Amino acid sequence: MRGSHAKTAPKALTDWLALESPNWQPSYPFPNDIRQPVVTVLLTAQRGLCVYCGRRLNVENPGRFYHIEHFRPRSTYRHLAVDLHNIVLSCGPEDDERIPTETCGNAKEDWFDEGNHIEPVYPDCTNRFRFLLTGEITVALEPDEAARTMICVLNLNHRELKKDRKDILDRIDGESLDLSDFIDSDDGTVQSYAHVVCQHLGSALP
Repeated sequence: MRGSHAKTAPKALTDWLALESPNWQPSYPFPNDIRQPVVTVLLTAQRGLCVYCGRRLNVENPGRFYHIEHFRPRSTYRHLAVDLHNIVLSCGPEDDERIPTETCGNAKEDWFDEGNHIEPVYPDCTNRFRFLLTGEITVALEPDEAARTMICVLNLNHRELKKDRKDILDRIDGESLDLSDFIDSDDGTVQSYAHVVCQHLGSALP
């Protein structure tokens, strides 16, 4: 899991939530003028990456190439539907070829287990996993049933994710890529799987 850095609610969201009254309560989906500031904050906190697999999000087509994900699903946790702490960005529901994605939020759907999950907070969640040179993701320390569950629920060992991670780690060890290829020191933007590279090199995302 990639996870998210700390989030600060945008003023548009806090002002909107403050309008709550006995006659009106804020609900999801967000109005357009609230949705965009929320997405901007989430993109910044996640460094532009999917909170689960760490692929760079294609933000050109919201709702198709990425979506707002409720970590604790709205179907069960209705009181958290507009809580920023429960909201992240996930890749999907389609890939660039318009094929439904088989990982991350699409794979997770409405799953949640309050007693057996890992909060998507970086770097704590990333440190619960280990990325092998084969591209496979596994638990960092046994026993860790929650980490094993998240790998399965999010389908993080999907063949494409494994191939991508293996290719990147091969090129890092072959010295054809280094950390500067994944993190722009000027503006802090990062590329897909930067968290995998950082862990492999004993670093952390800024």
